[in-house]
Amino acid sequence: MAFVSKREGLARKIDTAAIEAESLGLTTATLILRMARLEIDRAEPDEVESMPRNNCRSKPN
Repeated sequence: MAFVSKREGLARKIDTAAIEAESLGLTTATLILRMARLEIDRAEPDEVESMPRNNCRSKPN
């Protein structure tokens, strides 16, 4: 099994979310997600590793 870095994991999640937002016609959300992807690409590896993890699924409604 290949190890996926936190950076690659975040990038994949953002790409998937951007594709879904685009397919739903959510242009603002798509733009924000694309900008987030650019920030990840520009960030130093240490910055990405120190980013807090936000797990939306564990938050109560």
